[in-house]
Amino acid sequence: MLASAILKPGKTMRGLLKMQHPARLALLAVGGVGFLYILTSAVLAVAGAVPTAPVFFGIDVDNYYFWQMIFVLPMILAAWFVSTAVIRILDGQEKDRPGFGGMAALAGVALSSALFLAWIPSAVEAAFMAFGMGQGEWVDLFSNPGPWQTAYLAVYAAAAALVFRNFILAARILRKRSWPAALLAGIFAAAMVSAGFVVFVR
Repeated sequence: MLASAILKPGKTMRGLLKMQHPARLALLAVGGVGFLYILTSAVLAVAGAVPTAPVFFGIDVDNYYFWQMIFVLPMILAAWFVSTAVIRILDGQEKDRPGFGGMAALAGVALSSALFLAWIPSAVEAAFMAFGMGQGEWVDLFSNPGPWQTAYLAVYAAAAALVFRNFILAARILRKRSWPAALLAGIFAAAMVSAGFVVFVR
């Protein structure tokens, strides 16, 4: 579902709404991506990696990935719930539109696909660290301009674009006649999700 959500999000979302218990299927996608973040965080913690970006909340950088391993799944689930609630509140009331479960399904597709794409750089770092690359080598590889840095930044840029595109599309599917309302709800939901990611995930 993640690949189709990235390449054909509209078709994926509409197809999901036609299934029984769409929110449960979305939960599998969101939870699965959360597990991937737990796995990479665990590898990075064992490898002794420290975040290369500034950290918040006063967490010791030497233990950051341990705490990320513990809290990343609850954070992702909270982002899913909040983004669903934002769309529901800002999207207004219309007849014959999906209930909260349907909205949660669409938000789950939008969130999980973007998070999966943003997970790829962490997976690459975890793989390199697992095979013996040191922190200094990793920093040198990606801090200097070149193909590695370009690819690294391009993946995050694509993930950012994807989360806004998919949340706007999710809101549009819910509100079939109003692009302005869909833009407002989608952008607001995507912005909140993106802020949570930038603040916490490393």
